[in-house]
Amino acid sequence: MGDRFRPRVVLDLLVVSVDSMKYAHDLIPWNVTDISIRPYEGLWSFNPSIHFDGDRWLCTLRCADYAMPGGVTIRSKSSRVGQQTKNAMVLFDSTTWQPKQIFKMYEKDGLARETCSHAGFEDMRIFWTAQHGLQGIAASLHLKRGHRTVDGKSTHQPPEQVLLSFDDQFDIVAARPIRGDGWSGSPQKNWVPFNFVEEPRFLYSIDKGTMFSVDGALHGAAARATHTRPQKSPIEDSVLAKEAPSAETAAAFPAPTVPAPQTPRERSARRPPPVRGGDVRILRGGRMAIDTVSSRPASRVASVAFDGTRRMGGGRIALSKYPGLRGGSQLVRVDDDAWLGIGHEMKFVNAKKYYWHAFYLVDSTGSMLAVSEPFKLVQNGIEFAAGMALDGDRLVISFGVDDMECRIGETRLSAVMERLHSIAR
Repeated sequence: MGDRFRPRVVLDLLVVSVDSMKYAHDLIPWNVTDISIRPYEGLWSFNPSIHFDGDRWLCTLRCADYAMPGGVTIRSKSSRVGQQTKNAMVLFDSTTWQPKQIFKMYEKDGLARETCSHAGFEDMRIFWTAQHGLQGIAASLHLKRGHRTVDGKSTHQPPEQVLLSFDDQFDIVAARPIRGDGWSGSPQKNWVPFNFVEEPRFLYSIDKGTMFSVDGALHGAAARATHTRPQKSPIEDSVLAKEAPSAETAAAFPAPTVPAPQTPRERSARRPPPVRGGDVRILRGGRMAIDTVSSRPASRVASVAFDGTRRMGGGRIALSKYPGLRGGSQLVRVDDDAWLGIGHEMKFVNAKKYYWHAFYLVDSTGSMLAVSEPFKLVQNGIEFAAGMALDGDRLVISFGVDDMECRIGETRLSAVMERLHSIAR
């Protein structure tokens, strides 16, 4: 890639205007599928984290007893005091995005729990390391940390980040809180894991490029994320080797063309039929209710030729202030020393949360190289991207809407790279 990702332009950093906010389909090819399912009775699922290991498309779902349609919190009839979070792992068919297998992820880590208002591991991201295989990082308020007091009075403990390990049924069998040097005990959420690395590496602060391991803050050469891949997996780093995508991806995401205009009736006819519980192989815990899964094609499909290079856009562009950019997806490697992620920002508009996203690029030590202009994934509602997976030029992003729905967005890496603009350090 050479100098392509080295800072070469100075960008204007402007406050985001809600009125002028663009949407993903304004910038890139963007196909969205609703994958909402409810593995637990009385709990909504949201903030999915997708992961492709070269063979399987895995996705964790956060399931909770509250939702926020239109930014207004509602509670399940079965909810108790506080908030309850449970997690599920789903294996998807990426041609149809129908669930093939569903696992309830039971917490069997053996650590002591705190009596608090938030139970369960929240907003999990999954990633792979050579050290421990498939792992997760999640926020927790419910693990016991010792008694916290200020002036003799008990205090509420802030969320902390916890490294999770799973067994072959995706139960959580080990949990390691990240409590090392480098942060003061302030709330810790949304750390960004590097995917397919030797050992866990996390981007603690996107704008500052602060790197962490499970033992604390890292500096210099020790902070570098070392890319690797499973030795016995079909994945062969198709991005760098420029190999053909998997057969499943080729069938699901063929070379783009500009389609003829369709009527609403024709678009509706393309949607797959509803998925019912009897159509899914349920492996754990009895029958699960499966919501309708429907495809929602984007209103615009672009024809983008991909020549195997990772081009970035140039010139000046009006961008958001990025100190507020928070971790969303894992980081996926797109070049020798370039990792792509998608993060979010939020501000209150009319007393409600208004979210938007941006793609960004960092090097192996977490230093930001490039960023896209801000955009929304959906036109309305709270949005939260928590997963990104890559198969050839097919880029898949998983995100939640209104803390009650799960969506898959599909685009092309080549198109995303065209929207990135170098930043000056």
